[in-house]
Amino acid sequence: MKKFEWLYPLLNGVFHLAHIAVITFVMIGWMFAPLRLAHLALVLLTLGSWFILGLWLGTGYCPISDWHWKIKKRLGDGMPNGTYIHQLLQHISGQELNVATVDKGVVIGTLLLAAVSLGLNLNDWLSAGR
Repeated sequence: MKKFEWLYPLLNGVFHLAHIAVITFVMIGWMFAPLRLAHLALVLLTLGSWFILGLWLGTGYCPISDWHWKIKKRLGDGMPNGTYIHQLLQHISGQELNVATVDKGVVIGTLLLAAVSLGLNLNDWLSAGR
C-alpha cells in the first residue's frame, strides 16, 4: 500500500460532509437571522466560483468538487459525470437525471436564494438603523 493511501477513504467522507454542509447551509441558512450575513457571503462566494473562476476553470467550477473528484480518482472511482449535486440527486432518487436540467435548476435556485438572502440582509440592516 502506498504511503497515505489509507487517507483517501477518510478524505472522501470529509468531502461528502463538506458538500452536504455547504448545500444545506445555502438552502436554509437565510432562515436564521444571526446567520444571514454568513449565508449571503457563502452564496456570493459560490456564485463567484461558478461564474468568475468559471471563466478560467469552466462554468460551475467548485473547488470542493475539484478536490473531491481528485480523491475519488485516487480511490479508483473515476471522474463523475456532472456536478456533486447531480450525483447526489441521482443517488437519492435512484434515477438517471439530465445533467443540464439539474444544473439549470441549481443555478436558478441559488440565484433565488441569493435574492432572498440579499433582501433579508438589507431589511435587517435597515431595521437596525431605526
